[in-house]
Amino acid sequence: MNQMIGDRPILFEPNSQRSDDFSLLQMFALIADTFGIHIQPQYQDTLKKNFLTRIRALGLSSLNDYYHLLVATNQLIPSATEWQELISLLTVTETYFFRDQGQMSLLKNQLLPELIERKRQLSLTHCNATNGEFYRPTLRLWSAGCSTGEEAYSLAILVKELIFDYQAWDILILGTDINQPAIALAEQGIYSDWSFRTITPEIKSRYFRSHKKGWEIDPAIRAMVTFQPENLMQDSYPAYTSSIHDLDLILCRNVFIYFDFNAIARVLDKFYCSLAPGGFLLTGHTELHGQKTEPFQVKNFLQSAVYQRHRPHLLQQGSGQRLTPAPKLERGETGISNPALPTLEKKLGFDLSVQPKGVSINTQQTLLDAAKRSLTQEAYADVIQIAEQLIALAPQHFQAYCLMAEAYANFGDYSQGNQACQQALQINPLAIEPYHLLAQIAEEQGDQISAKLFLKRIIYLAPTSVTAHLELGSIYEREGNVKQAQKIWRSLLEILQNLPQEQAIDSNNQQTTAELKAYVLKHLN
Repeated sequence: MNQMIGDRPILFEPNSQRSDDFSLLQMFALIADTFGIHIQPQYQDTLKKNFLTRIRALGLSSLNDYYHLLVATNQLIPSATEWQELISLLTVTETYFFRDQGQMSLLKNQLLPELIERKRQLSLTHCNATNGEFYRPTLRLWSAGCSTGEEAYSLAILVKELIFDYQAWDILILGTDINQPAIALAEQGIYSDWSFRTITPEIKSRYFRSHKKGWEIDPAIRAMVTFQPENLMQDSYPAYTSSIHDLDLILCRNVFIYFDFNAIARVLDKFYCSLAPGGFLLTGHTELHGQKTEPFQVKNFLQSAVYQRHRPHLLQQGSGQRLTPAPKLERGETGISNPALPTLEKKLGFDLSVQPKGVSINTQQTLLDAAKRSLTQEAYADVIQIAEQLIALAPQHFQAYCLMAEAYANFGDYSQGNQACQQALQINPLAIEPYHLLAQIAEEQGDQISAKLFLKRIIYLAPTSVTAHLELGSIYEREGNVKQAQKIWRSLLEILQNLPQEQAIDSNNQQTTAELKAYVLKHLN
């Protein structure tokens, strides 16, 4: 008879008692399902002895009792102390500052400078319409599996060394680990000499001070880093409540060596969805061997392989199509290297810095037409500046916010894109245009739940929306939810039957009603 532990079959005789060996297999399966950790054969005897130590400490009688105690306790609750005891038996907290000199050199000399320059230039295209000032550049870095914090603090030191005006930036350096005692030590920032085995005396003297327990990190560096517990296997990413989204860099080194193959694949997918377009993932050497690394772009350097998320290009809103990769923006394209954009004023025929009183409708229309034209030409920096000027002149300009949202999203700045959509909805809560873009952004970030909610809101507001039905049905189909997909396809078919058969679906999609109807019928058969 086969019995299942999670999705793993266990073979045993029908009438046999559950032996310690079977309970041990249950424990290993539970650990894999909860943490993604694969217990290799050479460590199983040692771990069994550690389990027996916990069993005696808890006054239990068997390994089977210990297993059921863990199952009965919600492992997601931080106060579940026995799970924390188990984690301490499973995880290795041995690490040190600037571990792997090759990868650290790559970060210092290539990856971080590239990100910093890109984010600095991007910030110069984002001007606050209220006060005329440029927005602060942002940098978002995540040390996933940070242990006692040495890696996260190493990142902070590199950032401080590379950004002379780092205090003028909006910087997130996040360190997470499943081991909460390790996180507590990271937050203290006090280390023994063993953590400095590869660090230069200059760095040590500059960023650490003597402490009775060893060496304490400089308070300015400690203030740059946020630590929090996370379970890479069970937690959902991207996660806005825990700031794990739109990341420019994820370091996850010497973590996957403990994971089973399927767990690595699941976490890898979460990492991709949590990176900003153009963001980098850096893992330990060979840790992704055999894994499907698509849709990352793999870049091979002398020091290490690096996995980069493609930079996307949003299609026109309401097209019902998904995001597609765009070529990398180079300096000079879309005016990104020139924040003043003087050529824009020549295109418009008047000075954008002047805000005349009693602005005419014609002036607003001229700006709106110019923004739409720039969007078509993929001159997104122009779109943002024109939209901001429109908003300065007409604060309740709904279309200006919509155009701004799409331009920000094309730049890969989803946070600003979402914000502009919400501002548009405050002006017109019944509009569907912002919801189309919100749904596209959510899909690109891997947030299918939000994408479906936005599409359902469109259908509520506009029951005959072809594009919303089309995209919602496609999401359900990709998820394998055949019943819901079929329901959406049937609704879409009813809508299409009432439309002229030779009519194009919309201005951006040359597919006719008849052609789309045939497509839907194929999915229903």
